Amino acid sequence: MLASTSADIAHDLRKPLAGVLRRLEVARDDLSSGVGRDAIGDAISDVEGVLDTFNALLRIGQIEAGARRAAFRPLDLAEVAREVAEAFAPAAEDEGKTLVTRLDMLLPLAGDKELLAQMIANLVDNALGHTPAGVRIEVGGERTAAGISLWVSDNGPGVAPADVGAIFKRFYRAGEAHRSSGTGLGLALVAAIADLHGLDCRASDNGPGLRIRLATAVEEEVTPISKACRGATR
Repeated sequence: MLASTSADIAHDLRKPLAGVLRRLEVARDDLSSGVGRDAIGDAISDVEGVLDTFNALLRIGQIEAGARRAAFRPLDLAEVAREVAEAFAPAAEDEGKTLVTRLDMLLPLAGDKELLAQMIANLVDNALGHTPAGVRIEVGGERTAAGISLWVSDNGPGVAPADVGAIFKRFYRAGEAHRSSGTGLGLALVAAIADLHGLDCRASDNGPGLRIRLATAVEEEVTPISKACRGATR
């Protein structure tokens, strides 16, 4: 497992680091021109991206080690989700997408508010980032016999059946997402935070689109994937 993770990290960081080296070589040879200054700017951006990846990996490691349990407090997960949705509403509108909430009931949970907000934000950001204009994204929640359930769904192109079981893997990018920017760790972080809070994390076809559900109850109709496939975005 460790060898596989190390290989994934090496593969994902080799390309941006090689790009940094090339740009710095260009800048060294032509510091006085706009080309040199542009090369330095691009190299800085690449280094920032690499640091973002390392920071995300460190954060996942800390969460998986349970380092944040000391910050657990009773809270309403619905309130946290409403705050996140409100923060993303302007971006959704700018992109021609509809972001709606179905969070009318209390969803009590003991947890770290900052981490839970990041978990939901990653899900909403993932939905916004991988759907075309005109889609509907929903953040909803409900009480269940075993506790609570929260979901983020969309009616976009969705994820191929072959990819659904792997979207939480670190550095995994389904379909065209491998060409996009980002660390490839957004859903890995979601899975780690969910696990820390005792939430089962599952992805399924939304018919059309993708639905990711976080719940204290295990539902039989969908195969759980967070435990086996922690790490990645679509």
